[in-house]
Amino acid sequence: MATMLAEVTRGPLVESTHQGNVAVVDAEGRLIASGGDVESRSFFRSSAKPFQGVPLVISGTADAYGFTTEELALACASHNATERHQAIVSSMLKKAGFLESDLRCGFSPPFDKEENARITLGLKEPTQIRCECSGKHAGMLAVCRHNGWPTDNYTALDHPLQQEILSVVGAACNVPSSAFEIAIDGCTLPTFAAPIRNFALAFAVLADPEGACWEGDSAHRAALVRLREAFILHPELVSGEGEIDTTIMRTTQGRVVAKLGAEGLLCMAVPEHRLGVAISDSGGSTRSLGPAAISVLEELKLEDESTVASLRQQLCPPIQNFAGQPVGETRPTLKLERA
Repeated sequence: MATMLAEVTRGPLVESTHQGNVAVVDAEGRLIASGGDVESRSFFRSSAKPFQGVPLVISGTADAYGFTTEELALACASHNATERHQAIVSSMLKKAGFLESDLRCGFSPPFDKEENARITLGLKEPTQIRCECSGKHAGMLAVCRHNGWPTDNYTALDHPLQQEILSVVGAACNVPSSAFEIAIDGCTLPTFAAPIRNFALAFAVLADPEGACWEGDSAHRAALVRLREAFILHPELVSGEGEIDTTIMRTTQGRVVAKLGAEGLLCMAVPEHRLGVAISDSGGSTRSLGPAAISVLEELKLEDESTVASLRQQLCPPIQNFAGQPVGETRPTLKLERA
């Protein structure tokens, strides 16, 4: 059964509540704390991107094409399509010898308000580079070219790249590949469903790839360390200004590595404590994810009081009327149960 994650007030009343499920797992696979049902199933969606990026590193593709840490971050990003984001994706495509038309991600409206306005007004074209997942797709195309694999069907589940990714995600989540429920993500790639406890385990692996108890070999472990460092160096590229995961990584100065997934999923890796966290909003909203993340970091004493206070200020904004006057607040309500 789901638990309360956050509530929103207006005046003296609680106007809305948000429920969901939370799992906190250590690098040995032990459940440390929870809220709600840790066996509730969800799709990994974009929170899987650090693991989908592993073939880019272990194949030697990133080094062969001279990908920078910025480009590695974009390969695991759900970016806001700022001009900087687009320029980096374009650089990745150029280095690997591809065009925008080679992408198979489709177009998604940019989260960057200025870029979205330009497209709405017809000042710019709705190209695939502006899709939030274009960096991941550019990286996948590069892997295919480097390995001599076909590129016209690189999104298909039976493509060798997607089979390799399925194996990596399965190892990190400790789920046999055959046990995943598989569907198609928004960007046309396969996405994998499992209990959120297993997503927390995957992020515990990301927290400590080299010491965690999982089946990844030394190359897989080194690749995750490298991709995690790209997240820490460039939090604004993984998502964008004002987004929950970027805000968490920047405010904690990389002590917490975070990645949002669609339909209300937030996963976090805490390297210093060798922990992984998965938070899933039952209604698919992102509104509760920031407050719930604060509750986890505060209750488990994973961050100091000043950092938690800064996160609370950014991720629990006051409810304002149209004149900018405060009329309510967003409150964390999650109470973890210790295992």
